[in-house]
Amino acid sequence: MVTADGPDDHKLARDMIDVHGTEAATVARGNARAAALAGQAAQAKAWIRVLGIIQRQQAGIASAIRTIAEPSSGNVS
Repeated sequence: MVTADGPDDHKLARDMIDVHGTEAATVARGNARAAALAGQAAQAKAWIRVLGIIQRQQAGIASAIRTIAEPSSGNVS
């Protein structure tokens, strides 16, 4: 049995982001759907885990960008 969010899942998620950029989640979602429609439940679950990792990483990146872009709350003269 595959463990949730194993090191292979994280590597695949990073590789997908490197190759597909902002479309990585869309590609992973499509792969999960294709596996599910093909009756490959274990493969679909693996893609769903990778999709979750990609979404968490992209949410973290978006959050960091918003934090950097926001002006500081210090005194502005």
